[in-house]
Amino acid sequence: MKCLLALILAPLASLSAGAEPARKTIWEGSLHLGDNAAQFSNVQSAGMAMQIPCALDPEKKGKLTITTRDVQTLAGDGHYVELLAHYQDDDGPAREYVVDSYRLKGDSNNVDTDHAFAFDPLKNLYAKPAYYSVRIKIDTQIKFTLWDDFLMKRIEIEQ
Repeated sequence: MKCLLALILAPLASLSAGAEPARKTIWEGSLHLGDNAAQFSNVQSAGMAMQIPCALDPEKKGKLTITTRDVQTLAGDGHYVELLAHYQDDDGPAREYVVDSYRLKGDSNNVDTDHAFAFDPLKNLYAKPAYYSVRIKIDTQIKFTLWDDFLMKRIEIEQ
């Protein structure tokens, strides 16, 4: 009888406690971002930006974690991270809107660093989008000699 009661109550207990946010990796690898690919000659280069599509639950706030190596921002506010929402109208072209933007800033040398950002998938939006994406761009609003080259290692979403 106790075993039967435990089997019935166990799922109810997990519901009342609230589901833990699920963490999923939407991209993982080693990819150079910057204007000097020779600095990381053993790694493929994406140039100045990368963008990865992802599925999000628009009703749930979450956390975006970007793992980098060798971000060394000597000037400026840091590299750009943008969470984008994508829409397709039946009678028009596809559109994208910036849901939120963040900055990658640091001074790491040969160390993986996690940069975590809270997000609201519906911030400033008028309707649920078809899908989302995460775009990372180097900061080009500073002098050329101060542009940073770094490695992208992982992008994770927790909701």
